[in-house]
Amino acid sequence: MESFGWNSYTKKMREFLIRPLSVGTFSKEPAEMICLKGQAGDQEEGNWFQIEVMVDTTDGVIADVKYLFFGPTTLLLALEASSRFLVRKNVRQAAKISIDILDRFLRDQDSIPSLTNKQTPYFMFVVEGVLETLSKAPSIEVSEYTTPLSGIDGATTKNLQENWEELTDQKRMQILEEVFEEHIRPYLAIDEGGVEILEIEEKTRVKIAYSGNCTSCFSAIGGTLQGIQNVLVERIHPKITVIPDLKNLQLS
Repeated sequence: MESFGWNSYTKKMREFLIRPLSVGTFSKEPAEMICLKGQAGDQEEGNWFQIEVMVDTTDGVIADVKYLFFGPTTLLLALEASSRFLVRKNVRQAAKISIDILDRFLRDQDSIPSLTNKQTPYFMFVVEGVLETLSKAPSIEVSEYTTPLSGIDGATTKNLQENWEELTDQKRMQILEEVFEEHIRPYLAIDEGGVEILEIEEKTRVKIAYSGNCTSCFSAIGGTLQGIQNVLVERIHPKITVIPDLKNLQLS
């Protein structure tokens, strides 16, 4: 029997368990969409799931994901995390899903793993099922990988923090970390990259440092950098600018 205490879950894990968004099935295939379906496990053995991945056939981008399951709480968590990770990625990007990427996607702190040894098999079970389902996708021409971040242009700015300049540095950093963790780091993790917030200068200048594969990618000072800034402009405040620390970049 599963015996994970509530405190063993990260903040994002608890949020996913309290408010799962992807439970269910699709009633129809919209025009120019294809629904990839897969299932794994056995209900009699106590571990089973069905997953449906709705793919736009014009560009290969995953529009939505639904699943049904029978099993323990951690199976629900693995399915919900995988579903949220897949949405907005094209099938080529989605096929890079892995235990390590999901672990980083669910972390509260970049240096502290989110998954325990007991939880990992459930996530491996789901990842294998997801990859098998994605393998059913027809041949769809997709653009070369840059980063999903570059597709966000900031045109729908919501100014969610209109009092941004009145907040304390501590509060500003907290808001930035939440946005980075939810909307930026998971995408960089697709290609084993990462980013940390170093400091906030003059209230609106956010200094960052790349890690992993981002340190040797020219997109770090191009499309990826612009994408990060667009996310912050869209979700926090229109005056924010992002400044990369160039010291750790290895661009030749």
